[in-house]
Amino acid sequence: MMTGRRTLELNPDHPVIKDLLEKVKEDKADKNAEDTAVVLFQAAMLDSGYEIVDPHALVKKVYSLMSESLGVDPSTPVEEVEVPEDEEEVEEPSEEESDIDNATTTTEEPEEDFTTEEEAPVESDDEL
Repeated sequence: MMTGRRTLELNPDHPVIKDLLEKVKEDKADKNAEDTAVVLFQAAMLDSGYEIVDPHALVKKVYSLMSESLGVDPSTPVEEVEVPEDEEEVEEPSEEESDIDNATTTTEEPEEDFTTEEEAPVESDDEL
Protein backbone atom coordinates (compact mmCIF):
# COMPACT_ATOMS: atom_id res chain seq x y z
CA MET A 1 0.00 0.00 0.00
CA MET A 2 1.40 3.37 -0.98
CA THR A 3 0.97 6.35 1.23
CA GLY A 4 0.84 9.86 -0.09
CA ARG A 5 3.64 12.24 0.51
CA ARG A 6 3.03 14.72 3.32
CA THR A 7 2.92 18.36 2.32
CA LEU A 8 3.11 21.45 4.50
CA GLU A 9 1.53 24.40 2.78
CA LEU A 10 2.32 27.92 3.93
CA ASN A 11 0.21 30.92 3.05
CA PRO A 12 2.75 33.55 1.89
CA ASP A 13 0.16 36.28 2.47
CA HIS A 14 -0.36 35.44 6.15
CA PRO A 15 0.98 38.16 8.51
CA VAL A 16 2.96 35.63 10.59
CA ILE A 17 4.74 34.29 7.50
CA LYS A 18 5.44 37.82 6.23
CA ASP A 19 6.87 38.86 9.61
CA LEU A 20 8.92 35.68 9.82
CA LEU A 21 10.36 36.32 6.35
CA GLU A 22 11.32 39.89 7.30
CA LYS A 23 13.06 38.69 10.48
CA VAL A 24 15.05 36.08 8.55
CA LYS A 25 16.03 38.64 5.87
CA GLU A 26 17.32 40.98 8.59
CA ASP A 27 19.18 38.30 10.54
CA LYS A 28 19.49 34.72 9.34
CA ALA A 29 20.66 33.64 12.81
CA ASP A 30 17.61 35.14 14.60
CA LYS A 31 16.82 32.62 17.34
CA ASN A 32 13.31 34.00 17.80
CA ALA A 33 12.53 33.53 14.09
CA GLU A 34 13.84 29.97 14.25
CA ASP A 35 11.73 29.20 17.34
CA THR A 36 8.67 30.71 15.69
CA ALA A 37 9.18 28.58 12.56
CA VAL A 38 9.61 25.40 14.63
CA VAL A 39 6.51 26.15 16.73
CA LEU A 40 4.54 26.92 13.57
CA PHE A 41 5.62 23.63 11.98
CA GLN A 42 4.91 21.54 15.10
CA ALA A 43 1.56 23.25 15.66
CA ALA A 44 0.61 22.39 12.07
CA MET A 45 1.62 18.77 12.68
CA LEU A 46 -0.48 18.56 15.85
CA ASP A 47 -3.41 20.24 14.13
CA SER A 48 -3.23 17.65 11.35
CA GLY A 49 -3.28 14.76 13.82
CA TYR A 50 0.39 13.83 13.74
CA GLU A 51 2.53 13.20 16.79
CA ILE A 52 5.62 15.24 17.49
CA VAL A 53 8.86 13.66 18.65
CA ASP A 54 9.53 15.90 21.66
CA PRO A 55 6.44 17.66 23.06
CA HIS A 56 8.50 19.04 25.96
CA ALA A 57 10.69 20.98 23.51
CA LEU A 58 7.58 22.46 21.87
CA VAL A 59 6.18 23.57 25.22
CA LYS A 60 9.53 25.11 26.17
CA LYS A 61 9.60 27.10 22.90
CA VAL A 62 5.99 28.23 23.40
CA TYR A 63 6.83 29.44 26.93
CA SER A 64 9.88 31.25 25.57
CA LEU A 65 7.84 32.97 22.84
CA MET A 66 5.15 33.90 25.37
CA SER A 67 7.74 35.35 27.73
CA GLU A 68 9.20 37.47 24.96
CA SER A 69 5.75 38.60 23.85
CA LEU A 70 4.92 39.64 27.42
CA GLY A 71 8.31 41.29 27.95
CA VAL A 72 9.33 38.83 30.66
CA ASP A 73 12.85 37.41 30.85
CA PRO A 74 12.35 33.62 30.57
CA SER A 75 15.48 33.00 32.64
CA THR A 76 14.12 34.92 35.65
CA PRO A 77 13.90 32.53 38.59
CA VAL A 78 10.48 31.79 40.02
CA GLU A 79 9.86 33.49 43.34
CA GLU A 80 7.60 31.68 45.78
CA VAL A 81 4.97 33.79 47.44
CA GLU A 82 4.40 32.93 51.08
CA VAL A 83 0.83 33.10 52.28
CA PRO A 84 0.53 33.51 56.04
CA GLU A 85 -1.70 30.87 57.61
CA ASP A 86 -3.49 33.52 59.70
CA GLU A 87 -5.01 35.10 56.64
CA GLU A 88 -6.58 31.97 55.24
CA GLU A 89 -10.21 32.67 54.66
CA VAL A 90 -12.77 30.02 55.35
CA GLU A 91 -15.61 30.37 52.94
CA GLU A 92 -18.94 30.60 54.73
CA PRO A 93 -21.79 28.79 53.01
CA SER A 94 -24.33 31.07 51.42
CA GLU A 95 -27.90 31.16 52.77
CA GLU A 96 -29.07 29.06 49.84
CA GLU A 97 -26.44 26.37 50.48
CA SER A 98 -27.24 26.44 54.19
CA ASP A 99 -30.96 25.98 53.51
CA ILE A 100 -30.24 23.04 51.22
CA ASP A 101 -27.94 21.40 53.78
CA ASN A 102 -30.49 21.80 56.59
CA ALA A 103 -33.51 20.67 54.58
CA THR A 104 -34.62 17.08 54.87
CA THR A 105 -37.23 15.56 52.70
CA THR A 106 -38.61 12.09 52.97
CA THR A 107 -40.10 10.56 49.89
CA GLU A 108 -39.96 6.90 50.91
CA GLU A 109 -42.50 5.28 53.20
CA PRO A 110 -40.96 3.52 56.18
CA GLU A 111 -40.75 -0.23 55.86
CA GLU A 112 -43.07 -2.19 58.13
CA ASP A 113 -41.42 -4.59 60.52
CA PHE A 114 -43.42 -7.77 61.13
CA THR A 115 -42.05 -9.88 63.92
CA THR A 116 -44.32 -12.90 63.52
CA GLU A 117 -46.02 -14.53 60.59
CA GLU A 118 -49.43 -13.92 62.12
CA GLU A 119 -48.94 -10.17 62.00
CA ALA A 120 -47.83 -10.16 58.36
CA PRO A 121 -50.59 -9.57 55.83
CA VAL A 122 -51.15 -12.38 53.42
CA GLU A 123 -51.52 -11.40 49.80
CA SER A 124 -52.58 -14.66 48.27
CA ASP A 125 -55.78 -16.00 46.81
CA ASP A 126 -54.70 -19.58 47.43
CA GLU A 127 -56.24 -21.45 50.29
CA LEU A 128 -54.16 -23.71 52.42
